[in-house]
Amino acid sequence: MRKAAFLLTCGAVSVLALQTVVWWGGVLFLEHRLANANIDTHASAQAMTPAGLDVHTGGGPDAAQSTRCSLVFQNRVRGGWPFRARVMLDGVQISCGGTADRAGLSYAVRHAVLELVPWHPLTVQGTLEGGQAFAVMQQDSAGHGAQGGVLLRVEGAPVRIALPLRVGPVGAVQFSTDFIHLLPQRGTAEAHPVTARGVRGKLVWNSQANTQASAVGLSFTAQSAVVAPWADRVDDVRGAVSMPGPAVRLSALWAPEGAGLLASADGSATPSAQGLPSLQSSVANGASGYAEILVQHLAGRWRGLGFSWSGRLVMAPGGAPLGETWLTLSDWRPFLAHLQQDKTLRPEQTVLLSRLTDQLEQRTGGIEGPLSVPLQVRDGAVQLAGVPLLSVLATLRGVSVSGAEPLKVDRGDP
Repeated sequence: MRKAAFLLTCGAVSVLALQTVVWWGGVLFLEHRLANANIDTHASAQAMTPAGLDVHTGGGPDAAQSTRCSLVFQNRVRGGWPFRARVMLDGVQISCGGTADRAGLSYAVRHAVLELVPWHPLTVQGTLEGGQAFAVMQQDSAGHGAQGGVLLRVEGAPVRIALPLRVGPVGAVQFSTDFIHLLPQRGTAEAHPVTARGVRGKLVWNSQANTQASAVGLSFTAQSAVVAPWADRVDDVRGAVSMPGPAVRLSALWAPEGAGLLASADGSATPSAQGLPSLQSSVANGASGYAEILVQHLAGRWRGLGFSWSGRLVMAPGGAPLGETWLTLSDWRPFLAHLQQDKTLRPEQTVLLSRLTDQLEQRTGGIEGPLSVPLQVRDGAVQLAGVPLLSVLATLRGVSVSGAEPLKVDRGDP
């Protein structure tokens, strides 16, 4: 009996010792990855990349230089024994770039937890808690990094992430959260914060991508979303957006104003954008100073109306997006009929809906099915026949939108 108890005790101690060794090895692995990520940036061309990811600039062999993002944190705590190898970080900041002549990007989060668990052996599980922020970084004349302005603040429930064990030039991170509040801090989007619930998505990157491949891709779903100043909820939200390479083009998304004259990949100067044709030509010729955004789809349902927006946008540093897009509407007839029966509409809104319904019926010839409408993007605003789409929505629902122009509907095609 005593022998059996002794053997059982020895077995339990051996299991705990083995588990402790495994736990300690996992913690050391996570700390090693963090230590490798904490490397200063030393390249002229920057791109938004995960910590520790090498980035190569566009151009010929002589122009290829590698860079890394630097990671700093205020405090680190180990935990999770015996079944989780856990590292908890407070005051985390990841900075990618920020030279005197080119802006970089900084990401900060209040609290981050990284874990290795046996039931997810191929990924690092993580949790991001507290406020998050994306900001522009640019070095001063002395070579010290300085924050140039916050682009986006993120609040809400903890964000769960799944990272690959080893971050390389190509990879992906999955994320999910029960509730998120996106607060843009620049441009027209600042007046339209987004609140979403049940969010899931995937971010992929390829720092070695050429113009035929995506440097960054984002796909996501949400159970519902609300865009201020409207209180109406959009359900079943889905989206997929990608940006072709090379990765250096991504810096045009956060470049400061006045950076519209940049060198193209062949070393020639790329003129500041005077309109969509010149931007498209520059992108087609491999100019590194412009970002190209492919919206594969941004879809959802609003009060029974199904919609899907897709198109191609280009953006110069410090400028607003330009492009041609399409809006596809499904179940639009029941939607317009329901609006016309709304007793809260003002007389002028009822007249507008009647004219809009008549025009759409003439355009479609009474044929059932989805309706596709071309939409232009000018000065950072989506326009329908030259009128900002926000003005259309404001007129339909009586919402006051800052800067919206009065909507005028003619008898011609919409």
